[in-house]
Amino acid sequence: MKTLSIDTNVLVRLLVLDDTEQNEIVERLFMTSRFFVVWTVLLETEWVLRKVFKVDAVRINDLFRSMLIEEVVQIEHPDALARVLDLHASGMDFADAVHLSVTDETMSFVTFDHDLVRRAKKLIPDASVELAR
Repeated sequence: MKTLSIDTNVLVRLLVLDDTEQNEIVERLFMTSRFFVVWTVLLETEWVLRKVFKVDAVRINDLFRSMLIEEVVQIEHPDALARVLDLHASGMDFADAVHLSVTDETMSFVTFDHDLVRRAKKLIPDASVELAR
């Protein structure tokens, strides 16, 4: 079975099923190929689901968690996605959770976002997150 790295618009069609013609194409591809999903596509997909389709965080997490158990969908760094979804479920912004989860643990994550630092210290006590000074 061939593996395809998919774009945001393909993943959104797979998750939302809002365009009959494109849905049929995605379904055919899904039945004959594996889908590989990179982090940039996950970030864009979360934004599209939240902003365009008005999907709430709980449903987004459910959709993304379902991809973790789907045999024909491969996620770039699946363990990190599980951590992202846990942080997102606890109230952290999805993109911020991605930033923290994929940052090399030997580095500090520096930001001007006071709320991110506060939330990160609460949810990930061992994370090295600091205000830019």
